[in-house]
Amino acid sequence: MTRLFSSALAAYLVAGSISAIAGWTPGDIVCVTGASGVGPGVRPAVLVIRTSPLSVASVRVDSGITGDGAFDPFRNRVVLARTEPFGRKISLLDSDGSLSDLSYAGNQDALIVAPTGDARIYFLRPNKISYLDAAGVTRDVLNTSGPLAFVPARVWQRMYYDAPSNALFMGGSSGINAMITKLPLTPDGTRLASPPIDNNFVTANLTSPTVVGFSPGPGANVFIKIDDNSGNTAPRMLIMEPHSIDISAYAFSGYFGVGGEIAGCYSAALNRAVVIDSLGDNLRLYQPEQIGAGSVVSAPLISAPASSGENAVLFPITDSAGVCPGDFNLDGLVDDSDFIVFVQSYNILDCADPAMTPGCPADFNHDALVDDLDFIVFVAAYNTLVCP
Repeated sequence: MTRLFSSALAAYLVAGSISAIAGWTPGDIVCVTGASGVGPGVRPAVLVIRTSPLSVASVRVDSGITGDGAFDPFRNRVVLARTEPFGRKISLLDSDGSLSDLSYAGNQDALIVAPTGDARIYFLRPNKISYLDAAGVTRDVLNTSGPLAFVPARVWQRMYYDAPSNALFMGGSSGINAMITKLPLTPDGTRLASPPIDNNFVTANLTSPTVVGFSPGPGANVFIKIDDNSGNTAPRMLIMEPHSIDISAYAFSGYFGVGGEIAGCYSAALNRAVVIDSLGDNLRLYQPEQIGAGSVVSAPLISAPASSGENAVLFPITDSAGVCPGDFNLDGLVDDSDFIVFVQSYNILDCADPAMTPGCPADFNHDALVDDLDFIVFVAAYNTLVCP
């Protein structure tokens, strides 16, 4: 199936103007917490932890923020799941604290989010997993075959997308053990490539461990933060190899108040794990294989004081340099040479056509077509010219 490239769209490419996005600083860490509220005890719901020098600053106070979020390098925004009077919002947060809401189809019931970095934002709902594509269209993740949406067997607490393995990782608890479920995806991300894989693992000395955080780990691994109310010294920070789901210990925390370790992530900038100690209202840093209380960093307004029950998440701001839709020849620019490639794909239209470039890289929204919705994404990259 072929067609001629629209002259109107070509004119739009010349005349269009996409404004620069106010961004975040790679290497910094964002804390999203549900401990905020209203009145005299109001506390920040989103904080930024600067890593050079190490300091903490408030980004936004909002009682609707419930303690889940992730960084999306494609949009250069923090993506939040928020509670509003009429449902759950998916919102983009700028570094200056301003919010913009994304609309999605169906019940307003988004629970947790996982952006991919290539335009998709997956979000967990009570009975399915959906995603928003680059054009803002809502789609459901399908079963391995057929037209039906995949129905999760349980509600998870955390969700994380790992690009090298092209899989969603879901984290939570099975009661006495922590649990991670791997959901392998097809190359276009529209359905499960194979059935879910559960890893119901025992963590020594913990009584009711649950996964409260995922982040990029050292190497090509995934960092996992475990929370548990026991006071024992235990591996509450883990490393997972995403292809095999093999898990090993990163560091062993053990001090009065370890039940308040409500969130954590790995920081490549610090080469440390960063953990929120909500009971002491501070940060703790851990080196690989460290045992004990870690290095305490005074950081007021991190969490509700003398509390260990709020929902929170930590995640690093990752460099978006590798995310440049439209740079088909990988020269760091989206220019006329890339435009020629896009036009060829646009005129073919169907990703299944044998004439299409392998992998269909111009299908930015992963709907198996290269059409006007993908053109809008290409326009933004072309007008910016230089890759982030």
